[in-house]
Amino acid sequence: MRPVARPRPGRIVVGVGAIVPRQGPRGSEVLLVRRGNEPHAGLWSFPGGHLEPGEPILEAARRELVEETGVEAAPLGVVHIHELIARDGNGEPTHYVIMDVLMRYIGGEPRAGSDAAEARFVPLTDLPGYRLSPGVRQLLPRLPRLIGDACSLQPLRTVSL
Repeated sequence: MRPVARPRPGRIVVGVGAIVPRQGPRGSEVLLVRRGNEPHAGLWSFPGGHLEPGEPILEAARRELVEETGVEAAPLGVVHIHELIARDGNGEPTHYVIMDVLMRYIGGEPRAGSDAAEARFVPLTDLPGYRLSPGVRQLLPRLPRLIGDACSLQPLRTVSL
């Protein structure tokens, strides 16, 4: 019989990211924010944040997008999931599970809001020159295909109260 795994110290945070592509004067571009807070303060990432209790995943991505950038977009579905384990100021681990949602750009020019220090659309060809968060950096080679294929998961929701 295998021993039962013991709970580990720390906490789990579920987050969402919004991948918002559009056509710009130099071709395909994607919306990024420069993070104002940890983890990865000062690095460029997709707009996003925490999933609130009871909030649908796709709605959370839309809400976080508007809060951080003022840009309007329609969520299409989850295209990527990644995990980040970071330590807080006390050295305790936080395990982030982040679901990236592909969005269809509707309108608006980005302006930094909420915890974003800056927000802008960046041509895909310029992304390698940016100081990107590890999650975006790992996704970079697959980003054009994710945007082009628009394959996505539609989260199923079960509510039991």
